[in-house]
Amino acid sequence: MTSPLLTTREYAYFSVKGEGNSQFVTSVLKIEPTNQWSQGEINPRNNRPRKFMGWNLESGLDDTHPIEEHIEKLFEILEPLKNELAELSKSHEVYIQCAGYFPQSGHGLNVSRSLISKLHMLSLSLDYDFYFVEDYGHDLDYH
Repeated sequence: MTSPLLTTREYAYFSVKGEGNSQFVTSVLKIEPTNQWSQGEINPRNNRPRKFMGWNLESGLDDTHPIEEHIEKLFEILEPLKNELAELSKSHEVYIQCAGYFPQSGHGLNVSRSLISKLHMLSLSLDYDFYFVEDYGHDLDYH
């Protein structure tokens, strides 16, 4: 029996990165993150202190949905927080992180004017990480 064909797997999440304690971000945004850590906490993957604070909020969609749908879900959550995001962006990196795992045949990217406009309105940047894989052996966990 042959392995199934690879399918595209994509996701996006909102992220805040910087110095200090992750509880600060929670207190500013008044929403709970999907995961968080504070600067200086021990990273369980390598047993070393974390060099920066991280605060992440997933879209709530699984990785079978296109990145664009993840981004739209995140915008629904973040648009009411426009002022809070502008304030956070003065001292922290505030962005939407996108990741895609694609078959070797490749994948394209289109960043529309509308997307750029919404990112600007919310004081966000956008980071894309694409991986072209031959099998399902990749770890899709970003933690």
